[in-house]
Amino acid sequence: MFLSAATAFALIGAFASAAPTSSPIFPPRSTSESFRLIANVTANDLTPSINGWELSSYHTGAGQGYAVLTNPTPSVGRIFYTNGTAEDIRYRQSDILSDGGTPLFPFGIVLNQDKSVSVNAGLGTPGVNLALFPDPISALSTVGKDGFHACQTALPFSPVQIYTRAYEEETPAGCADVRLLAQCSESSGAEHPFGAISGCYADVKGIDWSIYSA
Repeated sequence: MFLSAATAFALIGAFASAAPTSSPIFPPRSTSESFRLIANVTANDLTPSINGWELSSYHTGAGQGYAVLTNPTPSVGRIFYTNGTAEDIRYRQSDILSDGGTPLFPFGIVLNQDKSVSVNAGLGTPGVNLALFPDPISALSTVGKDGFHACQTALPFSPVQIYTRAYEEETPAGCADVRLLAQCSESSGAEHPFGAISGCYADVKGIDWSIYSA
């Protein structure tokens, strides 16, 4: 059977319009050197809800503190930045740092043997970065781990502590599955010679994930 050119083009157009649109859709991002890390609860939220809570540190000793979530206020959460050259970032050798102390000096994210997470003076654990291309979500990631839990604890004044999650690990009772997403922030005021520009969101808590495929 032979088709005229006009009929062939009409059929092509019909097939194209009927084809499913399966391209992934993700929330829009901006960029900034400085960002805060905000909890995006993906399962098993706590009571009260910790969705939108902010990563901070709970002082445990000189230059040491547990990574905890706090109900956000302007003076509590920590401001982070990616520290490293373009090559460092490409090969996951950069660090996620936060300024603290007087005068300001760097604190890094430390993954402890007991699965707890700390924010301690220094560069932190290698392999803790913001997720890289082709991952379209600006979330804290770790080499060899599958993400994070946020668990209720007995720490005074800070009831929710962050822990790493192993691959195929079940969520412990009293814990929520969370992604720690980068939210664009003002600078801490310190100069960072190797501070890199990172992808981040304007308002993590305000993202309506129901309209996205992530």
